[in-house]
Amino acid sequence: MRNLSVHLADRADDAPWLTAVRVGSDSVTYGDLVDSLHGYRRVVDAEFMSVESAVTASVMHNMPGLAKMPPRDLARSMQEIVKWLGRDLPVAPAALRSVV
Repeated sequence: MRNLSVHLADRADDAPWLTAVRVGSDSVTYGDLVDSLHGYRRVVDAEFMSVESAVTASVMHNMPGLAKMPPRDLARSMQEIVKWLGRDLPVAPAALRSVV
């Protein structure tokens, strides 16, 4: 997920006006998404939360119409949004790890 944050920042540097994602009548540019992502990253880092929560909060902040969706539809949409935003990132192979 950290790769996604870096990828989004790179896109925002290159073309901040470019639409990052659109769902229905809501859309957000890479510039606006990354601006809010930086703000939320400070909060989640201070509270020891995950990077994923910063991405989710940033999307919801910029696309308030998503909050009107039923929870199941919102979860599915958020999953698709994150997948779309990271579509150019290499897919890491699945790996097993031991949990102690």
